[in-house]
This record gives sequence, structure tokens and C-alpha cells, in this order.
Amino acid sequence: MTLSLISGVSYRLANDTKIGNCMFSKGEVVTYSSGGYSPYDDCYIYHFINALGEKRMCASQTELTAVEIGNFESTSQG
Repeated sequence: MTLSLISGVSYRLANDTKIGNCMFSKGEVVTYSSGGYSPYDDCYIYHFINALGEKRMCASQTELTAVEIGNFESTSQG
């Protein structure tokens, strides 16, 4: 099981997942671009790009849990 998301990797959502202000639907494919704690904003910020190339910035008061990360399944076969 992946314990963190990897920048540049595309993921398919195994379940509906809410991260802060963002809602991801089961089966949706997104590419993770970056994320982490922002002291300026006092929250965790995660950046994704959806299948249409649209950028999504998700702000959350808590770090992603193992369960939340587990909902992101890598689409690569490697």
C-alpha cells in the first residue's frame, strides 16, 4: 500500500473521497502534482490535475490519513 502520493503519478479513486474543500468521485482519474503543510495558510494544501487538465487545489486542516491515501490507486502498471 502506498503511504504517500507521488508527484506526477495519475491515480484512479477507489471510493468517493473528500479532502478539505475538494470532492473526488469513485472512478475519477487525477494526477497528483504537489502537497504538504503550508505555514502561511496554516493548513495542508494538495494540488491535483483532473482528466481535462484543470488544476484543483484542496485545502485541509488535517494531513491525509492512510485511509484517504489508500483511496488513490495508481493507474500505472509498473
